[in-house]
This record gives sequence, structure tokens and C-alpha cells, in this order.
Amino acid sequence: MSPRAIAILILVVVVGFIGTMASVQYFVRDPLPIIGANQMLHKRTRAMDPPIALQIALDGAYRVDVQLQHPGNTPPEVSLRPTEGRAIPLEVQSTSETHMVANGQLTRPGRWDLTVSLPGVSETFQFIARE
Repeated sequence: MSPRAIAILILVVVVGFIGTMASVQYFVRDPLPIIGANQMLHKRTRAMDPPIALQIALDGAYRVDVQLQHPGNTPPEVSLRPTEGRAIPLEVQSTSETHMVANGQLTRPGRWDLTVSLPGVSETFQFIARE
């Protein structure tokens, strides 16, 4: 094989690799956030107006703390469940007119769905609890 053919082959392989790596964003649009022990995740609703700010925090024993900052007219309902599973019990407390906290114990690591509902509209946030 001539040096010119080898150089062209190497160029095609390098450009192909760069093209593959650059196109990953077209295949993986919105990856799920991953939270581990002693970490937090901040989200904001899109389907609700005005939006509700969320903070999901896990401690070392996988106790979950969900804080919601809402507009104050009607407090939202919160449900947390593993994907394809039953909802876990949450202890919900209103700390002020526009702030509420929901506490619970995650039963396992893996994919979880947090659903925030107001009358007529709900939004689900998915995340992965890491071991």
C-alpha cells in the first residue's frame, strides 16, 4: 500500500471519529440528570405559569428532600415514585405561603419520577438516583 493511500485512510478514520463524536448531541437530546448522595438538583417547571422552582436533595442515607417555591395561590401536589413503580409516601409541610418541603425515603437507586400537579396541569421530572 502506498504512503498516499495510508495517509488518506488515516484521514478518513480521524474525520469519521470526529464526525461521530460531534453528532452525539443529535442522538442524545436531553439526558436524565444523575444525583448521588449529598447532591442537589435544581429544576423549574415549563408547563405552569408562573413556573414553580424545585430543588431535589439526597443525603447519605438516600433520604430525599424536595423544596418547592410556588406562586402561592394554590399549593401544588407532589408525588415521587420509581419509574414503573408505586409512589413513596412523602411528608409535606408548608414553611411559608409560597414555599413547601416534601420529605421521603428512596427505596432503591435507579430512575425516579417526580410529578408536580396543579388543577388542570401536571409536569413530571425524571432523574436517576446513583448508588
